[in-house]
Amino acid sequence: MGKGGSAGKSSAVERLGPLAATIPEPSKEITKGSIRAAIPPHLFQRSYVHSLGHLVMDLLWVAATWLLALQAASVLPSGFAPLVWAAYWFYQGINLTALWVLAHECGHGGFTDSRLVNDIVGFVLHSALLTPYFSWAITHAKHHHYTNHMTNGETWVPSTANPEKASVKFAKSPIGTIRRIVVVALLGWYTYLFTNATGAKQNAGQSHFSPSSRALFKAKDANLVRASNLGMIACLAVLAKCVSVWGFSAVFFNYLVPQTICNFYLCAITFMQHTHESVPHFNSEEWTWLRGALSTIDRSMGSHVDWRLHHIVDSHVVHHIFSDMPFYGAKAATPYVKEHLGIYYKSNLGSKVLGSEYLGYWKDFYSSMSRAVVVGVGEDNFMWFR
Repeated sequence: MGKGGSAGKSSAVERLGPLAATIPEPSKEITKGSIRAAIPPHLFQRSYVHSLGHLVMDLLWVAATWLLALQAASVLPSGFAPLVWAAYWFYQGINLTALWVLAHECGHGGFTDSRLVNDIVGFVLHSALLTPYFSWAITHAKHHHYTNHMTNGETWVPSTANPEKASVKFAKSPIGTIRRIVVVALLGWYTYLFTNATGAKQNAGQSHFSPSSRALFKAKDANLVRASNLGMIACLAVLAKCVSVWGFSAVFFNYLVPQTICNFYLCAITFMQHTHESVPHFNSEEWTWLRGALSTIDRSMGSHVDWRLHHIVDSHVVHHIFSDMPFYGAKAATPYVKEHLGIYYKSNLGSKVLGSEYLGYWKDFYSSMSRAVVVGVGEDNFMWFR
């Protein structure tokens, strides 16, 4: 599109479809202020009862899922054990992700009006899920500030490698795609935390656990990074104690597997909300905050999983525009924002597999992992997947 132009937008939409539509700059019709004005004011209000009620509900879901699995394993024939554990891992992974999302809300200030309450809840939840609360909240704020920015973006910044390179072609092949997915599932979250993998190139090797990672943190953040590390150490100490009492296999089956699945959800959801072969990334010259925020994509894992994950998947556009809005407000605000944005609202509900949106979501995840690998500069100076 180029700054203030429209011809590029039209050609991109004709070539790639409506998801390629990018807001012109400058725009008088659509601004952050105009979007806020389109949303009923009460949807920005946070409720202690509503937010803490969701926290209690999530904890009960975790406990009930665990107890039900233990009960099923004790009464069913031993041959059913693999099925019981598989079902437990699958659903407990969703439950833990729901708790992780609430901690993420705390980091944004969208959980309650109290910074203290938010930080206590977020710190405990994220530490229990082996995530450095303050450290990640700081870098995640940068992700929101520089969404789809090729230079300063924080997560899933695509490569600019030559698409004809053998390594790129392999990454797009079925075997290469499966390998990438396995690596993301098993190592992706902590590779990012330890080395800032998938972040901006100039920040490669920077660790979320080091107060001296100046590309990620300011000097004033040092004690917050240390506090985050202490939370992680405390959780690891509890896990070590559990291993000494019940054995490694019990900790592995009951906690580590669903926690790893939770980590995979975090990586996959972030990737899918900001990556589509028809959605551009931007160099510094073409990027604006609003262009980046409106390059976010609403998707769906099916009504039940969307609800369990506090609508982080199907109301992500609103979340990126107003990150301190409570998640229940973001979901309710989405129809208003969709109407106001028109073609600039990005949503890809995906395909259904065997009648399931959840399976369709993962089918689309595989497709995006295989196609959205590298970007190049288009005629409009935007960075398109190729």
